[in-house]
Amino acid sequence: MSKRPLGLRPSNENTAPAKRRKLDLPVHKPAKLEEIHSGRQLQQLLRFQQSEGAHLKHAIQSFKAFLDSILHQPDDPDIPKRQAILKDYLESQSPRDQEEQDHVYMTDVMQSWSYAGQSNNDSLLSAVPAVLALLLKTISSLIDFRGHGIRLCRTLLQTTQLRNISRGLGAPKAKEHVISPCLRLLSEVVSFDGGALAKHLFSRRDTTLNSKDLVRNLGLRRASSQDAAEDRRKPSVRYNALRYILANLKYQDQVAKGEILSQANIVKAIFDDLKEDSPEIVAEILSVLTKSILLDKALPRSSKSRLLNERTLGRIATLYSYEESFDGSTISDKSVDALAHEFLLLVCTSPESGALVSQSGWYPPGTESDNYELSTEDEGDTIDLGLESLEWFEKFRDNVPVRNTTLAAFAQTLRPFANTLQTELLLAMFNAAPELVADYYFKKKNFSFDPKLTATWIGYSALIYSTVQLPVPGFLGRRDTYARAPPPESIVIESILPQPMTQKTLTKCLNQKTELIAFFAIRLMIVAFEKLKKVLALYKGTSLQHGSLWEESSTRLISEFCRRCPTMKEVITVYRTTSDRKSLQREAITRLLAEYHEVVPQVALNEKFDVSAELASRLTQLENIAAQSEDGALSLLELKHLLRIAQRSPSMRWWHKPETLQYSPFTTVLKLSVYASDTVPLEQIKVLLQSVVEENGILQQQTQISALDALVSSLRTPEGKATSRYVFGFLDNAVLRLVRKPIKYIDDLTSLEESAPSSTSKCNSGPISLLLMTLIEQWPFIVKVGNEGAQDVALWLATYLGCSAHIGESIEKLQIVRDALISAAVDEYHVSVLSQALQRSETANSPSASNNQMEEERSGVDSGKAERHAAGHESVDDLDEIFAAIPGEDKNHSGLSTWARKDVQDAVEDGDVGNLIACLCSEHLDIRKQGLTNLKKLLIKVEASSYSEKQQIYLLLGELVDTTEEHSLTQPLQSFVGVFATRALLVLKDPLHPLYGKLNKFLNKGPSWNIEKIPSYWVDKILVHPPDHDDAHYKEIEWLLDTFTDGLRTARDMEVFRIRNVFERLLSLYSSPFLSTFHRKKILALAARATSVEGSTTLITRSGVNSWIQAQLSLDGPCDVILQRMATRLLETCDQRRVSKWSGRLL
Repeated sequence: MSKRPLGLRPSNENTAPAKRRKLDLPVHKPAKLEEIHSGRQLQQLLRFQQSEGAHLKHAIQSFKAFLDSILHQPDDPDIPKRQAILKDYLESQSPRDQEEQDHVYMTDVMQSWSYAGQSNNDSLLSAVPAVLALLLKTISSLIDFRGHGIRLCRTLLQTTQLRNISRGLGAPKAKEHVISPCLRLLSEVVSFDGGALAKHLFSRRDTTLNSKDLVRNLGLRRASSQDAAEDRRKPSVRYNALRYILANLKYQDQVAKGEILSQANIVKAIFDDLKEDSPEIVAEILSVLTKSILLDKALPRSSKSRLLNERTLGRIATLYSYEESFDGSTISDKSVDALAHEFLLLVCTSPESGALVSQSGWYPPGTESDNYELSTEDEGDTIDLGLESLEWFEKFRDNVPVRNTTLAAFAQTLRPFANTLQTELLLAMFNAAPELVADYYFKKKNFSFDPKLTATWIGYSALIYSTVQLPVPGFLGRRDTYARAPPPESIVIESILPQPMTQKTLTKCLNQKTELIAFFAIRLMIVAFEKLKKVLALYKGTSLQHGSLWEESSTRLISEFCRRCPTMKEVITVYRTTSDRKSLQREAITRLLAEYHEVVPQVALNEKFDVSAELASRLTQLENIAAQSEDGALSLLELKHLLRIAQRSPSMRWWHKPETLQYSPFTTVLKLSVYASDTVPLEQIKVLLQSVVEENGILQQQTQISALDALVSSLRTPEGKATSRYVFGFLDNAVLRLVRKPIKYIDDLTSLEESAPSSTSKCNSGPISLLLMTLIEQWPFIVKVGNEGAQDVALWLATYLGCSAHIGESIEKLQIVRDALISAAVDEYHVSVLSQALQRSETANSPSASNNQMEEERSGVDSGKAERHAAGHESVDDLDEIFAAIPGEDKNHSGLSTWARKDVQDAVEDGDVGNLIACLCSEHLDIRKQGLTNLKKLLIKVEASSYSEKQQIYLLLGELVDTTEEHSLTQPLQSFVGVFATRALLVLKDPLHPLYGKLNKFLNKGPSWNIEKIPSYWVDKILVHPPDHDDAHYKEIEWLLDTFTDGLRTARDMEVFRIRNVFERLLSLYSSPFLSTFHRKKILALAARATSVEGSTTLITRSGVNSWIQAQLSLDGPCDVILQRMATRLLETCDQRRVSKWSGRLL
């Protein structure tokens, strides 16, 4: 075509010629999908016609819409009709010969698929496998279609269809719409009918499980969009590939699973960038691997270990920092990091899971066997080399071989200082495989542990502290017995005080101005000493069986420990610089000093520590602080540790009376033991005093009952009043004189025995305490002075003589002592009191006397005390004056409204919520209904509040509401349930309450309460189980008794207490020798409350309370008058006719 002449061009040369306008292509509207009304119509619609490609696609799409209407519209009333149409069509595709295996099922659809492949019709290549996958998914839950599904799956696994599947799986990366339908189709095939054709599919693994295609497809992930619903509707190729592999792992047999797991490239592709996958698929991966691989006992361990390598575990560990959460449509109560943590815990701590290998604990590989020669002393001239005869003993100073190499390498990749779950995992690995502890810390030498208050330092410190707290392995790692030789101390010490904790580092921590760092170092040393103590005790016991090697190793272990722990001088310096106001720090550092004296006394005694002055200071301080306060409790603990030091310290000056104390330290501690409350470490004080008494020969040690017990018992008064200070002063002076000049009083004792009449043939047969000689000498000086304390001293001397006779000391010698005391007395009262001493013992010693009379010695000799005791009893008139009457119902029911005017915290602390709870126990139905309605409103208010304890309060009130609704409002809620809920509120608002932990565990048991089991549950948790806090046992008992007493208000409450045997268990508690009078009175208060709610008959006939009262009265306790009034009250309020018949007219 020739150009236009220049003259014909436009005059404007700069203007480009106009382009030809592009014609709009005709827009084809998609054809309307056909509605299926019969199987014949569906068969005609899907008939293959090569010349009509567009018709084939339209037919497939119509079929897909038909299947969608069956699968996704379960509530449609036309579903049965559509299922019948589908079944009619599928039956038309079945072969005439049902046993024909090579028949092509749904021939027209398969031909359309092949045609799409031949004509490169990607649209049809995508639509056919998609509709087939949808068909299998639709009929998989319909039992009548099982045969059709099996035939379809067999057809899909034929060569022609597999060729089409292979083409789809290997399509270019950009054609996700072709790849994904094939993966979904294979997933449906392998999972159809519970994996009926999984084995058949695996036999065609060259196509169905082609590793090259699978690895590539596992890497085809789509960038996540902001729309999670869109991501679920159009999942990526990786998502479909993962679902397909997981289906194989779920439904294949053990051989097929093992071969799949042996494909390292597939396993690697599964876990690569696992952190980028959606929460749903991550949760599914972990679930399938747990149930189908780890917990499959038939799968060989070797197959599992191929999956659980260091790389795989490391990839799963990246989920600890997973941030995406499950959406609202997914039902999951755990986050992804929690699921990953559970999976790793199972993998790393279960021998059956594949990662954990059997190991020998503290014995490295090659050292656990007993096949080695040890030299002994019986081998003539052979030199005993001890541990040096073991060539392997010194090999493991810097590194140690382990059997669990995978876990050891994986442990190094964890970051326990940054995540508490990783710390928990690492500690669980250490506990399951103790050999990992030394290996881990050997490889962490380069970690700088200089004390710095950073998050990393705190996290790593917590790990080390928890590592030291791990238990000692059973048999130190051996299977069923201890080895002939101990494990290397270089490995053992890593579990007691790991390498980062060097002497230099710990000293720096102790001297830090930051209290938290210093306190951590102290607590770490305490737990390290406690663990060392356990190991040394184990070594000592084993040495009795296996010889001196264990003793030598014990010495070397102590030396290694001392090289790492701070010197005693540093610890003493910290103790002296710690202010008395820092009670918690002082208690901890005192405990550490006690551990030094107990475990490594050779180190402790190198430094001078004046425990006498410190003990005197603590005793003085304890007199001014209430033991029930927090400072008082810590002071008691500090005193306990100081007593441990004093028991082992040679520098303890028991007989030097400091200016700050009224008596010597010995007498002061003795006085403390006399008036010890439940919180004082009485048993430890007794052991300490016993050791001092025995060492100085103050009291005899021959009798079965300790003479110290007799001395302490004589210093106690029946009514619980304080013993006269003159008595303690007299005793203190006597003991000091005895310790300073013991030879003189030994001669006095010898002279006393020689001066005895010859008729007393048994005089020299029994023991007597040397202290009595000193008392004989000092008694005349008290009499001559004639002060007001002489009467108290006379009473005490008479009581002490009786107690000494009661424990088995020689009565003849005690009579001589008594006569010597009487001869020195000038006052008639003194003579009268001393004359009554030993009267019952003398009668009991005669041939015709009963031995039981000796048990009443103390009460018989002290007439003055008995009179005062009786006078105290006469002041008690009636039980109602001691115990409060049953509180009545609040007629105003203010709890229904007052809570609404306050915020949640004030309503809880002011008792308004408790008053609202009490409305549930009202006698009036309308009040109960209003109370329940208001509680539900309160729940909403609690949930929306900013109260720090709102979660626990919400949980408690929610469970109370559910319990009330289950119980029905036709009857009032049992009073003890309302009282329990009210008192539980007071516990939950105070996290430091001793019962805070136990109450939270109770609330987590279920959504509602079994009312009848509440009393027995708490009796068991408080009386049988140890408290969560040290020395809180009696506080828990007090809370229990107060709750039961306040809650026992009706006969219905009493019936529940009867069914759960509450009174039997509490009456047994009353007999505990360690229970205080305060708690005994509370038990009696509960029994008194029972008599007010028609419970007297039950107590008599079911609990045998009358016999119990008689048994308690025979012991002459401080509650005798209350018990007598209780017996009278029981008989007055019981069913007289029933009790008389029950007792055979004895009551």
